[in-house]
This record gives sequence, structure tokens and C-alpha cells, in this order.
Amino acid sequence: MTSRDIIGAICPELAKSESVSAFVKMAQENTSKKYFGKQYAYAVAYRACHLFAVTAGSGGNQALGLGQVASMSEGGLSVSFAASSSSSEANGGLETTKYGRMLLGLIKSRVKMGVNTAG
Repeated sequence: MTSRDIIGAICPELAKSESVSAFVKMAQENTSKKYFGKQYAYAVAYRACHLFAVTAGSGGNQALGLGQVASMSEGGLSVSFAASSSSSEANGGLETTKYGRMLLGLIKSRVKMGVNTAG
């Protein structure tokens, strides 16, 4: 499967977007082929979807630096944002979207397989 095939399956909003190529390119430039090996296409897809979600997709509030919405009300308009955790910051904010968490899961699975992440 290619990254675009995976994106089409997990994030149809991005797959239909005119900027899909730009998000895939950004993800490719920030994802190591050497580290992910056969899972590279998945890592690129997850990262592209994460970037889309925090900037243009349903997580657009995060692009403004507001974080995840914890609660919303309509009458009297009230919005609460989740506090940023140090683990989220340590993971580059990947925990803020389901796609970022998928990428973190892939990273963790690589560590369990004995891949050395040092240096």
C-alpha cells in the first residue's frame, strides 16, 4: 500500500483535499525511511493525517495554539480546552490527534521489535 492509499482509508477528508500532496510531502520530509522500514508508508500517512488534523481538519483549534477541546456549551457559549501535558509536549503533540496516536503506536511497536532509537 502507498501512503495515499492509507490516507484514503483512514482520513477521507485529507484524501479529497487539494492539499493532500503538500501534507504527504511534509510528512515524508519528517519521517525516516531507515527507522520505519517496511512501515514507512504507514508512518507517512499517519503523520500527514495528523498534520492535516491540527491545521486544516477537525482539530483546527489546535492550529491556533488552543489545544484539544475538553468541553463545549452552546447557550452562553463556553469552550474549555484540555491542559497540555508534558508527555504530549515530549511527543511533539502527537497525542493530540487520533492519527498522531496511531503514529506513536507504530513508533512504540518498533521499539518493542528491538529497534535502537538512540542517536
